[in-house]
Amino acid sequence: MINVILADHQRIFRIGMASALAADDDIRIVGQPQSISQLLHGLENFRVQVLVLSSAFLGKLDEIKKLAARQHTAILLLEESGNAVLSQFAPEVNGVMQRSADESTVIRCIRHLARGGSVLRLVRNQPVQFGQEPVRLRVRQSLTRLELKIIALVVQGGSNREIALHLGSTEHGIKNSLRRIFDKTGVFDRLELALFVLHHN
Repeated sequence: MINVILADHQRIFRIGMASALAADDDIRIVGQPQSISQLLHGLENFRVQVLVLSSAFLGKLDEIKKLAARQHTAILLLEESGNAVLSQFAPEVNGVMQRSADESTVIRCIRHLARGGSVLRLVRNQPVQFGQEPVRLRVRQSLTRLELKIIALVVQGGSNREIALHLGSTEHGIKNSLRRIFDKTGVFDRLELALFVLHHN
């Protein structure tokens, strides 16, 4: 199993990427930090093979690199389209990948880095939506009918109690189902689940 920390400041992209990675059996997301302290804590406390890092964290790159080196964690830097500033950081990380890279490229790159390889730079000339269709289909296939009903009711704003009453279940049963749904979709809470559904139609 490849443990990945996904440190990205763009929420919609982070949810899309998390969902793509969560759909892969060999990759597990162990953190999606929002701050540098959360990121450093995740690196220290989890056995992380690959850190996917956005430009929002570059101000602390030296600190991140030291900890990543100690933990044998590869750093994959996300490059914003047309941002030449990131090119100066390319020699300091294990790989640089444009945000527009497709899902299969991201997964191949993470696997390669986890095995100790390095990627100088992965770019794509034409921006594409981040693997939206394959992710949607794979996640949908992994969900049960009951889970799909629960997701629909969550998106409509239903509470656990309301969903339980509607489906003839218990609040505890709905909580357990939501945990499984979060794992399958790669999200961490109800809001991210709703955003994932909207993002993937």
